[in-house]
Amino acid sequence: MFSGMAEGFALLSWDILGWAALGVLLASSISVMPGLGGAFVLAILIPFAFALEPIEAVAILTAAIVVTSTANTITGVLFGIPGSASGVATIFDGYPMAQRGEGGRAVSAGLVASLAGGILGAVALGAVLPIARPMVLAFGPPEFFALVLVAVIVIAQIQDGETSRSLVAGGLGFMAAYVGVEGATAQFRFTFGSGYLSEGFPLIAVVIGLFAITEMIDLGRRRTAIAADASTDSMGLGWSGTVQGAKDVLVYWKTTVSSSLIGVIVGIIPGMGSGAAQFLAYGRAATVSPNRAQFGKGAVEGVISSDAATNSKEGGSLVPTLVFGVPGSANMAILLAAFIGIGITPGPEMVTTQLPLTWMIIWLIVISNIMATLLSLGAAIPLARLTMVKGERLIPAIILICLWGGFTASFNAGDLFVVVGFGFLGYALKRYGYSRSTFVIGFVLGPLLERNYILSQRLFGWSFLLRPWTMAILSIPVLVIGAKLYADQRNRRRDAELVGPTS
Repeated sequence: MFSGMAEGFALLSWDILGWAALGVLLASSISVMPGLGGAFVLAILIPFAFALEPIEAVAILTAAIVVTSTANTITGVLFGIPGSASGVATIFDGYPMAQRGEGGRAVSAGLVASLAGGILGAVALGAVLPIARPMVLAFGPPEFFALVLVAVIVIAQIQDGETSRSLVAGGLGFMAAYVGVEGATAQFRFTFGSGYLSEGFPLIAVVIGLFAITEMIDLGRRRTAIAADASTDSMGLGWSGTVQGAKDVLVYWKTTVSSSLIGVIVGIIPGMGSGAAQFLAYGRAATVSPNRAQFGKGAVEGVISSDAATNSKEGGSLVPTLVFGVPGSANMAILLAAFIGIGITPGPEMVTTQLPLTWMIIWLIVISNIMATLLSLGAAIPLARLTMVKGERLIPAIILICLWGGFTASFNAGDLFVVVGFGFLGYALKRYGYSRSTFVIGFVLGPLLERNYILSQRLFGWSFLLRPWTMAILSIPVLVIGAKLYADQRNRRRDAELVGPTS
């Protein structure tokens, strides 16, 4: 293994690093724009990569794909707008921090956590290669079904608003996800005869509407800046805010490491994706944190957990992609096709005859994450100042960017209606105390839940609920809800004791 590491590092000539730097620059510049995520970056780079030597093409494509989620932190924190679906969970706490004048700290914490997650993801990729196959095959459809169901239930317990309203919002997200063709029977559902709806609502358009357009509507109603009560001194825009954010990652190192490991594990499981990684890591962090009540209101741990998992997931996704030729996510499917197009066929050869190339990719993950973090930190401070600009100066430009980002979902005029429609739906959810976060979680995880439920039923019948790992996973929400009820009862008893003597 060590010889492969050395040979892979030896492949990193200055030319290769130059192509990697170009990939990082392009990916970071594009992914900071709402809706233009990893798939868009690869779509632009693939024709260009085909004109390069294979190893140069691997460098630029790998560097670009592993950092597409890094710059999400900037727009997610400062404007409440996810650059892509993988940046949604960062908004839950990052945007409230920006609103109260801690934008610089939140951005720094998210970027440094992304760097830590990316490096840990690369380390995990290297360590997992010899034992990758058993790990990929460990879970079946019943376990996937239980994991997704538990994620929604647990996160509903910790999101903003009442638990019942969070569960309702999650149910609405599930319903929205089921618009389109039903996978098992190929029947159209809830399309009302519309050809556009036959493929369901585009995820990017939905996310941009729910968060970006909603926040612009709310910002226009308030007629203030994003950081309404913040002054230049309190924004943490200088190096003090940057240093504090980096310190937060060290203070909450357990959250950083555990979230990164969750991202790696989720990435290894084909089809789960960064949406599941960020939500599962966020839910786990909120469940075990002593600052649980602050999650969703501006807890820096929330930013750290989601960003660490999002970047570490890329390392995990490369395990099935490189070793078995099974893409771990949609972005990895595009990367797999690109590799095949340039004459590199992922498979068992990547851990045998082409092991140096695999280790070069691992080294590139580390180096690319460092470059992307430094680049994003440099851009974060001037961008953070925009949070103090009056809303009427920002709203028109941001809405135009959001509409364009939503339109790129499928380049269909219907995307614009989805963006606007879900923008007003998001505003209604926000105004009446229903969690938009849980809605998106339901929307993202809904297809996974349905697909694995159908497969579980067909393979095992109802007995799939009695499988050991399935039962263990399904017991988690029981423990979480029980702990919550116990804590509520204890708090009520304590309050009664305090009030009693004075009455």
